[in-house]
Amino acid sequence: MRKGILSVLIGLLVVSAGCSSLLTGETLTFESSPAAVGDGALEETGYEETVANESTIERTVTVAGQERTVRITNHIRQYQRGMELGPVGEVTAGQFMVLSTPSASVAGQSLNPAASWSNQRLVREVASRSRGVSDVQFERNRTVQTLGDSREVSVFSGTTTIEGQEVDVLVHLASFEHEGDVVIAVAVYPEEVDEEGRVDTLLSGLTHSGN
Repeated sequence: MRKGILSVLIGLLVVSAGCSSLLTGETLTFESSPAAVGDGALEETGYEETVANESTIERTVTVAGQERTVRITNHIRQYQRGMELGPVGEVTAGQFMVLSTPSASVAGQSLNPAASWSNQRLVREVASRSRGVSDVQFERNRTVQTLGDSREVSVFSGTTTIEGQEVDVLVHLASFEHEGDVVIAVAVYPEEVDEEGRVDTLLSGLTHSGN
């Protein structure tokens, strides 16, 4: 479950091919500032950081018959929590990921599709390209206070496989712009576990200082 969703999230955050505003021959470079969960929220929820890295994506686009290169660097943090899951027993089933990607615009034109995608489109794109979660269905929207504002969080249901067992899961996703970056947070956990309070604490504990 973890590798599927994480790799697809990174792969989706690429530069679009129709960037008609690139007027020079130089490589355009954009890098986000890391977004992470603060230590206090981790201690309160029992989640631990398991991934802290960056991913650089390059895309060549053709403008006025000439090729240009755009380079975008994203920052990724992932957190996990072990929990008891029926007959499976103690497993690492709680996943929380936060990714920051630069808004990346030139002359008012966005080069990063994540800046304009809705929560529903983003989670469905992830699900359609990942083996991590299937049968994704929208359930509801709610709001959580994080990074100085009230943010919309979309909740979806789906299924995944944990230790060979098919498990019903809930997916919480928030995507919003903050200080020049797009911040995307995704939580996935078994539906039978009451985890929404911990997810809210993780979201409220996000830190990010943009460019």
